[in-house]
Amino acid sequence: MISIGFALAGFLALNNILESFGAHPVPETSTEPPQGTGLMDLFHFYLLDSTLIWYFIILGVMLIFSVMLGLPFYRLGANPESIEIKRKVAKAKAFAGDYVYIEVTVRNKSVNQLPHVEIYDAIPEVFDLVLGENFIITQLNPKEIVTFGYVVRIPIRGLFNIGPTKIIIKDRMGFYATEGEIKTKTEILVYPSYEDIRKMEMIGKKRRLGVIFGMHRTKVKGMGDDFAGIRQYQTGDPFKFIDWKSVARSGKMMVREFEAEQNIRVIIMIDASASMGAGLPRNTKLEYAIRSAVLLMHLAFEKHDMVGLCVYDDEVRTWIDLTSSRSRLFAFLEALALVKPRGESDLEKAMDYAIKRTRRASYIVVLSDLESHPQKIVSAIRQARGRKHQVTVISPFGPWFEIVSQQLSPIEQLIGYAMVEKQMGERYRMFKAIRKFDATTVNVGPDDFLPTIMAQFRRMQRRG
Repeated sequence: MISIGFALAGFLALNNILESFGAHPVPETSTEPPQGTGLMDLFHFYLLDSTLIWYFIILGVMLIFSVMLGLPFYRLGANPESIEIKRKVAKAKAFAGDYVYIEVTVRNKSVNQLPHVEIYDAIPEVFDLVLGENFIITQLNPKEIVTFGYVVRIPIRGLFNIGPTKIIIKDRMGFYATEGEIKTKTEILVYPSYEDIRKMEMIGKKRRLGVIFGMHRTKVKGMGDDFAGIRQYQTGDPFKFIDWKSVARSGKMMVREFEAEQNIRVIIMIDASASMGAGLPRNTKLEYAIRSAVLLMHLAFEKHDMVGLCVYDDEVRTWIDLTSSRSRLFAFLEALALVKPRGESDLEKAMDYAIKRTRRASYIVVLSDLESHPQKIVSAIRQARGRKHQVTVISPFGPWFEIVSQQLSPIEQLIGYAMVEKQMGERYRMFKAIRKFDATTVNVGPDDFLPTIMAQFRRMQRRG
């Protein structure tokens, strides 16, 4: 305001100078607008004897004094610590892909009115805000409580923090602003996606007939109640199983065999090295491996099989002993939710760790991209087979997860295909070395990872 007043005063002075050189201003008593008398005469017509100049100057001075006098009073009431924030999450543990409602309660603890308050609740960047807003702009009277809420979708697993909360307090005219932060955070543990299992349950109602104990059968001589067949007598067979009718017909000693119920034991080994973190966002090799592990656990618990978990990189990060109790499923899910890709892969060390804690022969399923020392990988398989464990290696092939042809130029596609051929050749040589120990190896990509897991589990069931 003061600047405007002085600017008008400058125009008036310039007009007076022009008058002294013969300009003809409009008389002050005239009520008609100037007729072609020039720009300075037009200004002089509206200034009305400098009244407007002093109006702007006095108003500007008054505003300066009001700002200076109002600042102390604003400081007394504008304290972010006088605001209390309480955050309530609908569920502290969720599955990837779930929607979570978050409610924030704001309370003015002071006796002062806060005419303009802005509250911003921070959420992780990976969260999708699907309903409502995670901020509010409001006025808070003394002791008043205001509540707002919003819904987020959590697309990936992990441990996340909601918060801190940012607070901005302004005065009524917007001259002052005070900013603060309440560091209160709320943790949300997000399990791996359960969507694959839900889909399988929806379309697999007919499979319920087989969900009983003893689904897996293996031939055990002299045990069980279900007749399996007749074979020729071998030294050591109990005499009570001799089938005398067959002996009479063939003239040879024949014995009866029966099927006994037996459950399988599965150890899932997940490679969590840095190379497993490669791939498209939210669809890395590690994410697919974890989804496959969850599916495999569900299938095992459904059949009352025993399942254990080993997560490793250059060290064993997680070990869960073999169990057939479905109540332990959330222990597995929590462990998988916290897995992060890091370090290098040492399958030999992890296999030694797992074998020492497994007294009986089991099926070992290795989920690894095998991008580490080939000698250690082959040594680990040899070690497991030497202890009578069956080994299946399901290996996500890196280029199938990383190369998107639609986004590459023709030259880049040719280079990519050349890299794929080179890596595929190295992989086949490693697979050949692993298969010498009667272990199963399978290459997988994003599209066939989960179907391969289910096919291999059915293969384990048939072998018993």
